Amino acid sequence: MLPSIRDPRLHVAAVLLTLQVLGQTVLGFRLSVAQILVCLATGALIEFVVAFFKDKAILWPASGLLTGNSTAFILRVPGTLHGQWWSTHGIEIFIGVVALGMASKYLIRWHGRHIFNPSNVALVLAFVVLGVQHTEPLDLWWIPFGPWMILTYAILIGGGLLIAWELKLIGLVVGFMAAFAIFTAIALAPVPDHCMVASWHVTPLCGRDLWQILVTSPEILIFAFFMIPDPRTVPDGQVARAVFGVLVALLAVLLLGPTTLEFWTKTAILASLVIACAGRFALVRFLAPFEAGGGYRPAVGRIRWRVPAGLAVGVLLAGALPVSAAIATQSPAPAAELPDGSTPTVTLKVSAGPTIVDWAAAAAGSALPPAGDSQPGSASARVWNLPPIPPVGLAANVTNFNPDITPQVAAKMAHDTVLDLIIESEARRAHDLKLAESGATDDGLKEFVDVINQDIADGKIIQKTYSFDRISIQLWLPKFATQGSRLVGISLHGTATLTTMDASGNVLSQSSSQYDKSWGVTGGKDNFGYQRIFVDYTGLAPAP
Repeated sequence: MLPSIRDPRLHVAAVLLTLQVLGQTVLGFRLSVAQILVCLATGALIEFVVAFFKDKAILWPASGLLTGNSTAFILRVPGTLHGQWWSTHGIEIFIGVVALGMASKYLIRWHGRHIFNPSNVALVLAFVVLGVQHTEPLDLWWIPFGPWMILTYAILIGGGLLIAWELKLIGLVVGFMAAFAIFTAIALAPVPDHCMVASWHVTPLCGRDLWQILVTSPEILIFAFFMIPDPRTVPDGQVARAVFGVLVALLAVLLLGPTTLEFWTKTAILASLVIACAGRFALVRFLAPFEAGGGYRPAVGRIRWRVPAGLAVGVLLAGALPVSAAIATQSPAPAAELPDGSTPTVTLKVSAGPTIVDWAAAAAGSALPPAGDSQPGSASARVWNLPPIPPVGLAANVTNFNPDITPQVAAKMAHDTVLDLIIESEARRAHDLKLAESGATDDGLKEFVDVINQDIADGKIIQKTYSFDRISIQLWLPKFATQGSRLVGISLHGTATLTTMDASGNVLSQSSSQYDKSWGVTGGKDNFGYQRIFVDYTGLAPAP
């Protein structure tokens, strides 16, 4: 049994497949063709088998294909990069999520209808259970605004409105979009410190910028036009449909309030539909008098307490929006994951320190020569001899991610990183742990200190020298969470020579090996006057 060409499911599939093609070619989707095909095949096979054995019918699995397509469009598995067309990485996750969605369609039912949107409920469960190390939703923002994004918006909005009109779901879609914009503004306006860390933005998004991204995000449009308006999982009446859209928007903003990372913001928005679907039968019953005909007077008699009760609940929930958004500001400032996928811990030290006046006086006093000593004094400082630094490459995606990183900034990063390595080399030769702090900090310092301590334990004096033939500024993905903020660092390639000496400085042995390391450096000058190495990025996957 083949579906009619007028079947709205085919129209939805056509729009999503068109967007999939754009995603594979120009929008940079981190999704392979193999992953898409597996999702389609899984959904289609399950529906075909169920129809064949349960209903004794052979039919075109339009619903299963749509569930598979929707799942593939939103689900991502960290480690898959754009352009890996036939990658089967994480294929078991895609199969499991589609199968779970189809199972919910057949097993979780009420009055002959499935309760949840199959792909929606399965995606939410996957994101919550598997977390950021194994899954991620589609990015809120795809590529810089330009001709391809204009085309994408045209397909999304044009196709979405036509399908919503065909299904008589315009009220639901418009209700959601308008309410989502209004409720998000109500939530964020009193809480300007509420921010979200996104993988594609160099700094946390806060206030008006965050509102604009959420309201205009193409992924939110996908949610509004192609996931919420499922005729089988929304109310039948026009009034109930419009209220349902507003309810989903209200729940979405309430749930995203406490979140600070893009992953959980999107999961919260998707979860709002799960909750709304679970309560839709109660909503239909509550709004039944508003759908019934029979004239004005009977209608007034039927609604009675429902209007004030509904308004009271609505006002209460709307008032809770800023409170929900404020929760995020009570936790540590949003920060990207470390390379191992964990979140850094920042200790806040509060004490009764000197006032600004005291600090200024002390600083000025320390700059003066010692009292009663007007004679010339002597000074000493280390002079570091750096090896030749080749021209520094600057990857295009780095400047797209952070336009402030210019060739001049890149050259300074290279100079400071090479300086750090030379400082660490001298600290190793001299067994000087204090000097090592001048070249590195945090996790980066530990790596160098461990080597020095090992040399001390072995009774060795080792001098490390470098020569570089290639240096570039690169953009990497965090190790386990590709939706964590991108990592900008410096990659150095060349030769490292280790010279082992005795206590008198006589050379005992010498060996050379290829040097190929990537480092993260502090973003600006600190008390040392230059950037220091703070983390090792070697081995991370390059960002698309």
